[in-house]
Amino acid sequence: MKMRFTFILSLLYICFGANAQEAKIKTLDSLLLNSNYDRVIQLTAGETVLNSIEDINIQCKRAQALIRVGNLDEAKTLVSKLEKAVNQLTTKKDLALARVLAAKGAVSLNEGRNDLALEALQAAIEAYERSGNSNSLDAADAIATLGIIYNVTGKTQQAEEQLLRALSLRKEQLPENHELMAASYNDLGLVYTNIDPDKALSYYDQALEVYQALHESTHPKIAIANTNLGVTYRELEFYGDAVNSLETALAIWDKVYTQPHPSKAFVLSNLGRTYLSMGDPTAAEGYYNRALKMYRDSYGARHPDIASTLNAIGNIKVSQRKYDEALQLYQQAMQANISGFDTSDVMVNPPVDNYYNGNVLLYSLLFKAQAFESKHFGKTLKFADLLSSMEAIKKCDTLVENLRNQITNESDKIALGVVANEVYTDGVRVAYTLAENAWKKQPYREMAFYFAEKSKSAVLQDAISDSNAKSFAGIPDELLEEERYLKALAAYCNQQLAQKPSPEEEQSFRDILFKVNRDYQVFVKNLEEKFPEYYNLKFNSTSPTISQIQSKLAPQAAVISYFMDEKNGRLYTFIITRDKYNIEDRTIPEDFDKQITGLRNSLFYNEINVYKSTAEKLSDAIVPKIPKGINNLVIIPTGRMGVIPFEVLFTGPVKDINEYNHLPYMLNQYSISYEFSAGLILQKNIDNKSAQSNPSILLCAPVEFNPTTNLNTLPGTEVEVNEIEQLFTARNLKTQKLLKGQADEDQIKSGSIKDYQFLHFATHGIVDEENPELSRIFLSQGDSEDGNLYSGEIYNLELNADLVALSACETGLGKISKGEGVIGLSRALVYAGARSIIVSFWNVADASTSKLMTDFYGFLLSGNSRDFAGALRAAKRNMIQEKTYAAPYYWAPFVVLGY
Repeated sequence: MKMRFTFILSLLYICFGANAQEAKIKTLDSLLLNSNYDRVIQLTAGETVLNSIEDINIQCKRAQALIRVGNLDEAKTLVSKLEKAVNQLTTKKDLALARVLAAKGAVSLNEGRNDLALEALQAAIEAYERSGNSNSLDAADAIATLGIIYNVTGKTQQAEEQLLRALSLRKEQLPENHELMAASYNDLGLVYTNIDPDKALSYYDQALEVYQALHESTHPKIAIANTNLGVTYRELEFYGDAVNSLETALAIWDKVYTQPHPSKAFVLSNLGRTYLSMGDPTAAEGYYNRALKMYRDSYGARHPDIASTLNAIGNIKVSQRKYDEALQLYQQAMQANISGFDTSDVMVNPPVDNYYNGNVLLYSLLFKAQAFESKHFGKTLKFADLLSSMEAIKKCDTLVENLRNQITNESDKIALGVVANEVYTDGVRVAYTLAENAWKKQPYREMAFYFAEKSKSAVLQDAISDSNAKSFAGIPDELLEEERYLKALAAYCNQQLAQKPSPEEEQSFRDILFKVNRDYQVFVKNLEEKFPEYYNLKFNSTSPTISQIQSKLAPQAAVISYFMDEKNGRLYTFIITRDKYNIEDRTIPEDFDKQITGLRNSLFYNEINVYKSTAEKLSDAIVPKIPKGINNLVIIPTGRMGVIPFEVLFTGPVKDINEYNHLPYMLNQYSISYEFSAGLILQKNIDNKSAQSNPSILLCAPVEFNPTTNLNTLPGTEVEVNEIEQLFTARNLKTQKLLKGQADEDQIKSGSIKDYQFLHFATHGIVDEENPELSRIFLSQGDSEDGNLYSGEIYNLELNADLVALSACETGLGKISKGEGVIGLSRALVYAGARSIIVSFWNVADASTSKLMTDFYGFLLSGNSRDFAGALRAAKRNMIQEKTYAAPYYWAPFVVLGY
């Protein structure tokens, strides 16, 4: 009886203890949500027993509170103990591990160790999934923290994805006016502050509304909301509102924290940025110095926030022409941001690893390079200062590559390209200046080209390197098929999201996309671990040298690559032939963009006088001196130059010429093709893909389209493909014609297109400049497809074509992105494996298009079946000479991409 009583008593004790712990956890959660961190620390003090998942959970709450009050050392020590305690558990080990890893990630994030934070949070989320708690509120917290890490490290697209997922999980389980809902709104506002301030403001207003309903006006959450509003108001240039919001936040923080605290320093730093934007550098410097002292008092000597503040003060010193002071500040910023780097000598650059925040380090190095350059021009004129500038730029270049290799999302890689483009611009300018002042000019001239080339389609080249690496590394077909499936599903979700679905559908697609992207990250990580050869090939691509490019050029060919330094109004033109290399430096005309728009409009509307005027001005501005004996040009444009056909520019005066067929077009002297970058000339391995002795073609013409698309029928395309088919069959060459209903999307995705050297699509196509993922080629509907071949689906095609011709509408246009050029259908086709492409810059009547394309294939089959630019030039000149279609409107939009 006594034993039974003892057993019951023990059971009651266990139940009571468990209930007490659950009650305590709820109390701690409530206190944390209410920012009562000191009380959490008090309630969890002295608890050293860590025998259960509840014990560990309670101490994880303590770690959160310690982080919030800035006691990072104690939090770090506690997390280390908790990691050891987890190993002793026999049940619910994964759930406990997930919570501890999430706390570990939060500590690392607040220490500025984003690399360690990222690793811990990703492991935490995986542990939540293993434990069956991937949809819990704790998992949502970990996902949100991961999103913050992505945002801090410049991976905006990935940050948005994570934070929207966290918001979705919280919406499913919490009321609209809950603290954590407001936290999600705040986090999303942070992501949008720099890319869409109006959207950020909307999220911050929602957060503030929730906080005001839950708390008094001096609560820390009100301070956070006001801080974020202040930052956004500054981005919108509402400076008065920005100062008011930031000062309100600072007053609250002063009441909450009587000692130095990072939250107070953050507000001071943003007041500095705001006053600088208002044109008051003296006030700005005062706020920055206060922020710097407070950050150091809070963090010690090293933290990326300290580095950012030092960068900001350094920039003010440069504007005051105090270059040596600025250089010292940038050096201190690098010391604060790199573990183990203690050199104060500004002539010494740090290793680009072991950093806390790579983006902050990138700016420190870039500002240092710019300060040395400014010192040269503004004070010393010493060659050594330019050399020091170049050394810092080289470090930037290496760091950009490191950062790009850490990003898996293409949109974030392109966003990094905007910052990287500033590095490359400085590299081109400084290298060119060094060449102009050096005895041995050639090394610096080649360096200028190196940086110009690095600015061109880096993400596209990386993608092709990745694709080639998979081919050479012997990755099994089933794994490649798994990758194609994941990419196709991601592309489909992105297309649907770009079409602005209903809120319910949007959430569904975002949830699917979140899981697919996580699966893809795991897939890539496994590939890199299991196939080291793939990893080595993927990350060891190098930029081409001048001599490598020259070795690929025919004696009559020249590469003309453009690079624009918009800030300084300079246009650099690199002219490369088989045995010569030259650089031209010109001033960009003030009305340059206006002239490009005028040229395109005059061509489209057949305004010959406007055309002559704009083409003549642009010819003077951008056409370099071309060496004698050259008749084949490969143009690598930059920016908006990528939307004009160079064939319509002039080689001589046009004042007294009023007939289109007598104008001195560049077309008359040169075959012209285009490339995204010089590196792609090498990367496509054209020499290894020798022309087939018996070329084959697949012809595709839907002719009629789904009435819901509101697209015109194209009867001329049926004539076009029939005539092209006759040209091939007359020579006993292999053809396949997909006409009307046969020209469906299922056929194109079936894989049979790999068997053809030429692919010809005579159909409508559109490019969506705002949402490139909605760019598409229109086909007939298949059994399982809708007839819209989107750019994301084109990326996943496996082509082995020497030429893909898009006899369609405006398929050569696209969104212009710094560092990537025009992002449209042509880019997708290059990635899919097309070595050359014919695209069009505007919509042309199908009768004239039919004639041009038929003539093109006629000339191609009569001569060199790989000289696409030469055959297209001959077809265009034929149209000019026959007068009916002599106006450039008919022939100019069609261009060849690929050499």
